Amino acid sequence: MIVLLSILALLTPAERDSLLAHTPGNDAFWSEVLSGSEGAMLDCIDGLFATIPRLDRLEMTSEALMDHAIGALDSREIWFESMPDSIFLNFLLQYRFDEEPVSPYRTPLVTYWTTWIADTDTTVAAVTESIARSIGRMRVRPYDFMGGVASPCDVLASGGGTPVELRVLLGSSLRALGIPVRPVLGWFQGPEGRESGWLEYWNGDGWAQLPLLSDSLPDGFAGLSLAVAGGEYITGEIVPCGKIAFQPVSVASDSLLLAVSIPCPGRYVALDWLDTDPAVPCSVELGEGAYMIHLSRRLSSGAVRLASMPVDVVAGTTVPVHLQDLENSLH
Repeated sequence: MIVLLSILALLTPAERDSLLAHTPGNDAFWSEVLSGSEGAMLDCIDGLFATIPRLDRLEMTSEALMDHAIGALDSREIWFESMPDSIFLNFLLQYRFDEEPVSPYRTPLVTYWTTWIADTDTTVAAVTESIARSIGRMRVRPYDFMGGVASPCDVLASGGGTPVELRVLLGSSLRALGIPVRPVLGWFQGPEGRESGWLEYWNGDGWAQLPLLSDSLPDGFAGLSLAVAGGEYITGEIVPCGKIAFQPVSVASDSLLLAVSIPCPGRYVALDWLDTDPAVPCSVELGEGAYMIHLSRRLSSGAVRLASMPVDVVAGTTVPVHLQDLENSLH
């Protein structure tokens, strides 16, 4: 029997009651499944209840919850003799990748892909690549800004989807088969500097990139400035990086904002996931390339003053940036 040495401590009664109070209309369902579960199943349900968005708690059904909890537990040891609890809880048990609806996708996807991969070498790498090739051959539809993100089973049935929907199908399929997956968000330099996404799968030793053709990523992740997965910066795991070390301003002020962006022809692409505070010493790790540092101050009148400076990042080096010099230019 699997025993979770959970990194997510079980909720206290007070914490559970607080979440239930913010789940009106579906609190009876959650109370029933939480009180009626134990052991590893309780760890799974408790972990999901504590970490999923409020709207998901409101929309969760018994069918979907059991599909994900039982499916994750049953598939945990198919490919890996030892999977860390942090990987299991955050990247196999979890079911969302984007804004797709809450749905019980694991059982139908296992049924579909088990037949598909019957003749595939039984290694994690072979299975992931085989499924990625199959999904990569599906029709790529343009984004419909009013249409939302379809569920993975609906995408599979329709034979195509937007780049995001194909990514959701790939990630959901691998998790259904017991292969942990994490979504990655990245920012790329170049004339068409942009924000893009892709998936990585757990191979037992670490994370391996698994982009689809529809993700439209440069070969070798060329020009990658920043990559974020699971709330952590992982840029250095993919491309050579350097650092920008910010020396803070001498006097803190809520009116000051610090930002880093990629300069592109006619515009800037903001690295809006960077956690920067002009009043605190910090360093950020970025891929090689040209960047623009912006320090802004909002005046009492509502107007904004902005000071900017270019910075070149070279792998293996640290560039110091004295924010006080920028702040002085705002006066």
